[in-house]
Amino acid sequence: MRKRWITIIMVCAFSAGTAGCANPQQSGVDALEAGNYEEALADFQDMTESGRRNDVAEGYRGLGMTYYEREEYENALEAFRQAADNGAEQTIQMYNLMGICAMQTGDYSAALEYIQSGIALTSTSDGADSADAGLIREMKYNEIICCEHLADWESAKQKVTEYLNDYPDDEAMQREAEFLETR
Repeated sequence: MRKRWITIIMVCAFSAGTAGCANPQQSGVDALEAGNYEEALADFQDMTESGRRNDVAEGYRGLGMTYYEREEYENALEAFRQAADNGAEQTIQMYNLMGICAMQTGDYSAALEYIQSGIALTSTSDGADSADAGLIREMKYNEIICCEHLADWESAKQKVTEYLNDYPDDEAMQREAEFLETR
């Protein structure tokens, strides 16, 4: 359920820029929303080959979202990286997806960087407006998980304390805090 929720947010953000755009983008978004991943991949791939910078960036973002939905995390991460390299807007949602993809591939160091970059965007006025509280909470939770996988116990303890100050009702994180006290 969480995966689909994240993709819906990304599709909405992606769709906002499709008014007046070429048919492959709208077709790709429609196919992605309908779960027609092969069609979405073809449409977004066409965009990456268009030579127009914005279309290339948005095509890679669309590829990333499609691969993410298919749980092809390495491909998704590479597509998101290509989107960023080609000038796609740096969003909290995209950094979150990049972080999740890196976590899924076991690269917790890269995941931590992506997550922290996304969290840093929340401190800007644009970022605060574009992120919902649930997404920020998820990113902060995943930041702790990354620190633990990297055996950075001090950072994990600090992040747990900060997290529990913001979300004191999270019983799972309270247990995590108890676990970290043994480290």
